[in-house]
Amino acid sequence: MTTRTGEPVRFNLTTQPWVPVLWMDGTHEDVDLVTLLTEAHEIRRILGQSPPMTAALHRLVLALMHRVYGPADDDEWEGLWRAKQLPRPKLHADRFELFDAVQPFLQCPAVAGVPASSAAKLVSYRAVGNNTTLFDHTTAQAEVRLTPAEAARWLVTLQAYDPGGMKTPYAKDKSSQAAPVNGLGMVLVEGSTLKETLLLNLVPYRPGESPRTTDLDDRPAWEAPPPDPEPARRHPKGWTDLLTWPSRRVWLVPRRVDGQTYVDRVVITPGTRLSGELEDHEWMAAHRRPRIREARTTRRGTTTPKYGPWYAVRLQEHRGVWRFSQEMLLAPVASEDRHWQRPLALDHVAAMVVKDVIPRKAVYTLRVFGQQLDSKGSVVQQTMEETVAAPVALLRSDHQVAGVIIGRSIELANQVGSALNQMERQYRAEFRSTASVGLDLTYWPLLSGPFDAFLHTLAEALDAEISPRPSTDGWEHAVRRIASEAAERWAERALRHGRSLDVASQCYEQFLDQLDHDIRPRYRGYLARYVE
Repeated sequence: MTTRTGEPVRFNLTTQPWVPVLWMDGTHEDVDLVTLLTEAHEIRRILGQSPPMTAALHRLVLALMHRVYGPADDDEWEGLWRAKQLPRPKLHADRFELFDAVQPFLQCPAVAGVPASSAAKLVSYRAVGNNTTLFDHTTAQAEVRLTPAEAARWLVTLQAYDPGGMKTPYAKDKSSQAAPVNGLGMVLVEGSTLKETLLLNLVPYRPGESPRTTDLDDRPAWEAPPPDPEPARRHPKGWTDLLTWPSRRVWLVPRRVDGQTYVDRVVITPGTRLSGELEDHEWMAAHRRPRIREARTTRRGTTTPKYGPWYAVRLQEHRGVWRFSQEMLLAPVASEDRHWQRPLALDHVAAMVVKDVIPRKAVYTLRVFGQQLDSKGSVVQQTMEETVAAPVALLRSDHQVAGVIIGRSIELANQVGSALNQMERQYRAEFRSTASVGLDLTYWPLLSGPFDAFLHTLAEALDAEISPRPSTDGWEHAVRRIASEAAERWAERALRHGRSLDVASQCYEQFLDQLDHDIRPRYRGYLARYVE
């Protein structure tokens, strides 16, 4: 590719630094793809400018690893795991040229004739046209210069996380679907080094066999010919195809300024829409079927619970993703009544524990990334990143009691949270006041740490085949303490006086009574058969 003044421009992702990493010694640096893999054992983690960027870069690197290393089976995976460092990858460097005129990386040369816009459109938190966000007040008229490394990072992020809505058309079609990773909380199993992290998420890869729905012609976007400029819709060919999904047709426009190359203009048009159900193709997410009807006992017998359609687990504002630990960590007990599906990597980690490749007492972290869009799916409202402890002892299917204990413990937190909200609703009904999120903020975020501790102690108890009663007692006491402190602060607000204070005190006492004489005893009673 040449600049608008005709000067040749090159930026090869295999040799030029562009992936932001945190080294084990705490220093930050950009590295090229070859260095990223060969030095992964010395790198702590990939660390992008935003949670979606970090997630998107991991997806790209995993697709690359599948094409370089496979691994075809557990034995090949074990060889990579036990090696000090990953082998030097053999890459077709010409497929990783960011500004190639014929096949630029993750781009579509055919849209080069479409009028280009500010490079601000490439950056999700920039405000462009009507697409204002919470993060920035830059407008489409403001000049944005991106270095080639920055442009490459945002290009990868855009293909995974670009919001939907109206785009500049190639011909007539302006509408675009939100890029596929917007619809889920992307789960990354994190180890102590980047090498561990990448391998923990690298499931056996045999096109035509594994992962499920991966066809023989599966390939990442950089191995395919440049896409047709017109929007399209299709099913993914397989796992690496989905990891590098071409949700937009993009053309980066570089120019030279004082001897330096910048990208200040970009073409972005609608790309390929994803067909099919996410739970059949997306392996870096947990999926669940929410219960829409409880089991009922009648004179004719007991009915089974009824579950709704599949949904990917997503991050939610204020309420931690740990509430979906059952879906993220545990293997479903009965496949014929399956109503959740954990990330595929955890099935493989569990298998490696059984084979004594991964230590039984290892504890990893589930790092979950998400992006929240507005109701129309066209504006980024916030980006999110949360963590959940992942003791491998809980991943094994032989600990079926773990599902009961974890599920009921999450339900305890939900019931207490509902009781807190009922306390506030009862007060508001007396004064017709408006609701606030203050009570949620003093309850839900504070439960994340105690829940991680609960998972650690539960895993230790189950692995040692001793009673998990201390674990469940510790969780119950933590929920009680955090909830009662939140309720007390709510009841003692400085502005309350007179009748307002009397009603608030009454609601507070009713909450404590429900907590101590209903919710907590039911929790202990239900779990008695499992923890004694």
